[in-house]
Amino acid sequence: MGDRISVVLPNNLRYRDAVGAMIREICQRLEHEGAEAGLGHQVISAFNEAFNNLSLHGDEREDLEVDLLLSAEQLAIEIRDRGEPFNYNEVTAPDLDELPESGLGIFIMRSFMSEVRYVPRADASGTNRLRMIRDLRGA
Repeated sequence: MGDRISVVLPNNLRYRDAVGAMIREICQRLEHEGAEAGLGHQVISAFNEAFNNLSLHGDEREDLEVDLLLSAEQLAIEIRDRGEPFNYNEVTAPDLDELPESGLGIFIMRSFMSEVRYVPRADASGTNRLRMIRDLRGA
């Protein structure tokens, strides 16, 4: 099974670091227990990019729901919102030589996490789900 922490917060950048502090604490503990060095930096970077995108492109009148799920095998972060969905599968890898304004956040999420899944309108309420998983096996 594992541990689960759930938070509901306003869709506003000023709350990102509050959740980020929880994630950072979990990752520091994992690193102290033998997970690969730099895990925290990578997971926080992926989370920050996801939160930034949702805050900038989402509906500020709607709350964000964040779940942190930790097991011996993985750390999963799921963020749910009710903003306008986008076509995740159409986002291509950016040309890093040009420092693009678009697509870099998803590139960072995909680079630092073992798996990233986005499901638009995942349920009857129209909730979008972004799930990022970091495999902890072999750490």
